[in-house]
Amino acid sequence: MKLTECLDRLLDEGLISNIAVRVGRFDTVLADVYRSASQKIDENTRFDMASVTKVMVTTPLALMALEQGAIALDTPVSAFFRDPRGLTIRHLLTHTIGIGHKPLNLAGNTYDNIADHILSIPADIPAGTDVMYSCPGFILLGKILERIYGRRLDELFMERIAAPLDLTRSRFLPGGDGNTVNSNVVDAEIGLVNDYNCRFLGGVAGNAGLFSCIADAEKYVRALLRGGAPLLKRETLAMAFQNYTPGMSESRALGFVYVDEKYVQTGRLFPAGSIGHCGHTGQSIFFDPKSGLYVVILSDATRATVVKYGGERYNLVMDMRARIHNAIADSGLF
Repeated sequence: MKLTECLDRLLDEGLISNIAVRVGRFDTVLADVYRSASQKIDENTRFDMASVTKVMVTTPLALMALEQGAIALDTPVSAFFRDPRGLTIRHLLTHTIGIGHKPLNLAGNTYDNIADHILSIPADIPAGTDVMYSCPGFILLGKILERIYGRRLDELFMERIAAPLDLTRSRFLPGGDGNTVNSNVVDAEIGLVNDYNCRFLGGVAGNAGLFSCIADAEKYVRALLRGGAPLLKRETLAMAFQNYTPGMSESRALGFVYVDEKYVQTGRLFPAGSIGHCGHTGQSIFFDPKSGLYVVILSDATRATVVKYGGERYNLVMDMRARIHNAIADSGLF
């Protein structure tokens, strides 16, 4: 099935109402497809990036701090916040802190004290024993980065990532500007982050909150494919793009998903050793550092499934990514 036919079918099935997909290899765009049921979509249309924030904001800032010697992988979290459990930066970057999904929107929690609350949550499993995807861990990592650099995470992103890469449409707290896709069911909430923990914290957090577009996401991926410049050194990325959780239930690089034979959302397209991440609202970026192949998918798939079924069907969002990647694999683009 061709990519265009795949997106048309997803639209007809009501699994998306807005989507943008860009496929490329290094500096060459191979396919650029947009579909919408209700508005004009182009390369500058903003989407709520959800957990792709983890790899477009928090992870590169952490890698910068590692590169500069401000932290090491084995630096204890207790160097920044009171932590009786012996967590390290490595645990945070590999989702092995032993704390999974938790509601943080509780009375008394604030942007300023959320790190202390996270460190008071009882562990689900012992740290370092297995991967347990952790938004609290990345919120904590974001707070550590703020302590290191003395600036808010959104300011750090604009200064250290957006400006060097000329990301003109990427930011936290964008509001609705007429060229933004709504990831929320409530129409008046366009431009508000969908993630409820991030929204509770004011829209800026290490786990979510970034809004971006195809053009900007591509600039970021291309920077990684050319070795990290102007953000990071090539050897820093080589260190980051390894599997740090062999033998565990999921393979994780530093911050990123490490694609292996168990990973299904990249379908048949990306080989083992490819790198990427997904966002709960329907976004994903994946790339193969060796071949230079990349795919950026920005959509409102989670919202569309809520509208269609009256509740989230995230398994269908995951399946959407696999279907798109498989359509690309079968398209003869390569």
